[in-house]
Amino acid sequence: MSPYRVLLIAPYPELAEVAVATAGDFPELELTVHEGDLHEGLEAALGVFGTDFDAVISRGGTAQMLEDEITVPVFEVGVSGADLLAALALHNPLGKRTAVVGFSNALESVSQVADFSDFDLDVFEVSFEDELPLILQEVQAGSYEVVLCDNFAVEKCRALGIDAHLLQSGARSVHRALAQALFFCQQVDALQQKNHVLWDLLKSQPFSFALFSPTGRLMYSDLGEDRNDLLPYLRQHLNDTAPAKLVLRRGRRIHRINLTRTGKGENLVVSFSVSTSNAPAGESLVGIERMNADEVERTYRENIYGITGAGEEIAPLVAKAAAIQKPLMLEGEIGVGKAQIAALLYLNGNNSNHPFVVIDCSLLIEKSWDYLMNSPSSPLYATGDTIYFKAAQALDAEHVSRLLDVIRRSNAAQRDRVIFSANDDPRGGETDAVARIVEYLHCHVLTAPPLRERRDLRRVIFEYLKSEAERTGSEAPALSDEATALLCAHTWKRNYIELRQVLQHCMNTAPAGFVDAALAREAIERERASKFSSLSTPDSATSIDLLRPLKDTERQIVQMVVDKLGGNQTEAARVLGLSRTTVWRMLK
Repeated sequence: MSPYRVLLIAPYPELAEVAVATAGDFPELELTVHEGDLHEGLEAALGVFGTDFDAVISRGGTAQMLEDEITVPVFEVGVSGADLLAALALHNPLGKRTAVVGFSNALESVSQVADFSDFDLDVFEVSFEDELPLILQEVQAGSYEVVLCDNFAVEKCRALGIDAHLLQSGARSVHRALAQALFFCQQVDALQQKNHVLWDLLKSQPFSFALFSPTGRLMYSDLGEDRNDLLPYLRQHLNDTAPAKLVLRRGRRIHRINLTRTGKGENLVVSFSVSTSNAPAGESLVGIERMNADEVERTYRENIYGITGAGEEIAPLVAKAAAIQKPLMLEGEIGVGKAQIAALLYLNGNNSNHPFVVIDCSLLIEKSWDYLMNSPSSPLYATGDTIYFKAAQALDAEHVSRLLDVIRRSNAAQRDRVIFSANDDPRGGETDAVARIVEYLHCHVLTAPPLRERRDLRRVIFEYLKSEAERTGSEAPALSDEATALLCAHTWKRNYIELRQVLQHCMNTAPAGFVDAALAREAIERERASKFSSLSTPDSATSIDLLRPLKDTERQIVQMVVDKLGGNQTEAARVLGLSRTTVWRMLK
């Protein structure tokens, strides 16, 4: 190992001689000695720093000024009690009244000795160079017979006619400073070696890393080409409430992110480890969506279920279900908000710092089903996530069997929070698929209440109209008493979905912002004429309004098929029995 390079600035020649003699005790140090007083020593030090020293040693004012000017650590050669006694024995053998003058950083040990010695001794400490003239005036006025001082003060004293003697540092003081410099260099070297090992280990990991201070200052990053996408996103999740696991998708890139906080206070570091992979082909993710807690919460707040406070109505049921550590089945009529209840269970559960995975069983195609069953990146092989199987009634017997087998073999129900939802069978009760899932996984069943059971339906209607008006920057329409009574008395067979569609139609068509009974009745009848594309919970994306021109209805049907097939227009053309050009033209 190469010796550590140390520069020693000696304010007086004798110190340089002692340093050279003492350096033999430290073969690990390559010592360079420069002689020079306060300003000469500083100039010498600054002039040789292209040679890369590991540490600098000096004394008194020179050491103090170097600490302010350079980044290399500075160690001081002090004046020990033994050095003081040696100077007194040499220059004051009769014990005359003595003054000691010098920079405070060099005289710390001298001051301690003076406080407990029998000598008639006063110590005058200087913190800055321009303080020295005033101190020397005090020394002159004090009629001291012997004056001991450091190199800088000696010349000033002699210029004033004061008989001053140099207070030198002995071999022990120099030895101590060299030992301190060596210890520091060894510790830094050991730390650097550990850091090299850690960085090599870091670089060998199949992850990228980003380290931040709590204020958002980037401390380290090896994110590479994804840096511009990831850094702003990571900065949004530095707060204490950020989830421990995140998922971010940008185009075909999927970033799985783990967040860790280490240290405390000013030493806190927020670290993100990022595993990046290319998403499977678009068809493989049809019906599968990953979301983080902030996205789930935002979506819930913007939904009619959240806007109208429906979650507050069933809060006790949700709290009870959230505490049950086994799979959950949410049942109920179409549109009662099962997806929103699943979101509430996720947000109020213990896994909200992990992703929320929505698997819409009604949208799965063969490629996405194969990805779900067999890919190592499948959410069924993750840990700590909440997996929500939406519209489980859409699964046939074969797919139910395959899904239950994978859940059993992967222990998904033990490693993750598993939630199912299903619409009630039109014939009443559960479908065979749902009953089998409940029985096999011993699911806790929560039945969502229908909208018509809400006792505050009038408030719900006005709350939603007000919210939509605020969102669109318009005025909420006024409802006649008869229109309000008609809406409150309606059975709402498709619950919140039907309510939203009816109220939006009223808002869009109300003349002069007023909804009378005729308009309310028309909106309800128009909604009854709608048909739906599947047994899944319908929404505005899957409903077909039959009271429109045929070409618009045809276009919507084509768009729904393309969406169901993950945007694959060629496959959609085959399913619809049309040419690809016709599909493209209809969607244009």
